[in-house]
Amino acid sequence: MLPTDDVSIGFVGAGTLGRGLALALDGVGRDVAAVSSRTRASADWLAERIDGCTALDTAQDVAHACDLVFITTPDAVIADVAATVNWRPVQGVVHCCGAASTELLTPAADAGAEVGAMHPFQTFAVLSEPPEAARRLSGVTFAVSATGWLADYLPSLAESLGGSAVTIPDELRPLYHASAVLSCGYVATLLDAAVNLWTTMGFSAEDGIRAAMPLARATIEAIAAAGPADAVTGPAVRGDAATISAHLEVLSRHAENLLPLYRELTLASLPLARGKGVPEADLARLRRTAGGAG
Repeated sequence: MLPTDDVSIGFVGAGTLGRGLALALDGVGRDVAAVSSRTRASADWLAERIDGCTALDTAQDVAHACDLVFITTPDAVIADVAATVNWRPVQGVVHCCGAASTELLTPAADAGAEVGAMHPFQTFAVLSEPPEAARRLSGVTFAVSATGWLADYLPSLAESLGGSAVTIPDELRPLYHASAVLSCGYVATLLDAAVNLWTTMGFSAEDGIRAAMPLARATIEAIAAAGPADAVTGPAVRGDAATISAHLEVLSRHAENLLPLYRELTLASLPLARGKGVPEADLARLRRTAGGAG
């Protein structure tokens, strides 16, 4: 078992997440010692900003130099990296893919290394500069699955960043990742639909974004303060089938492609409506209006 108070950490892959996590860990006093990347300039950029960090040529070089190696390559390459490196017994090998289990690291485990997955529940879209990725890692939740000494060490990394770690069994990581997609990617999809209705009305997309953002931000803030059940508003959770019907009618004429989305969101809102005390008869009317079974 490694002494976990003085672990040398290396990164294979110096993209947005790799650079952000390396900078964040360096910022809280962890020993980030080496980095390699498909693009040497990315590795050099990171090494120049972390005292004691060396840009190396290959993943194997990083594995030789470090006790713990984060594979922060694109997800499709993780297994290839794990299979091409000669790992040491007890060495730590970790990937940061949200949906995949530690099976991607089977070659490392077979060599006697301890393996783990550590995924931040965070987005890194539209960053103005790489250090912003490090700032976004402060205070977030990390999904962790690990063996051996990593089972304690990875949560300690999350805590040192001001965040928390949750243990997600390998078989449930796709479910966890689906929650991340619903919390982030599909929120953007939903707001894109809302903005498209503004362009349908003759406004620019910029007008639509300017109108939607204060409402969206206030909604997120209300959810953070009180939870979705108290923050949700709209005709579905009021039991207002007439307004839902009017929305569906106008969508059928001006944005037919959004009808399935609107119907499914209405149906998905019914449990929240029930929690707000909407009578069962009104819930049944909403279900029929949205096209669900009576």
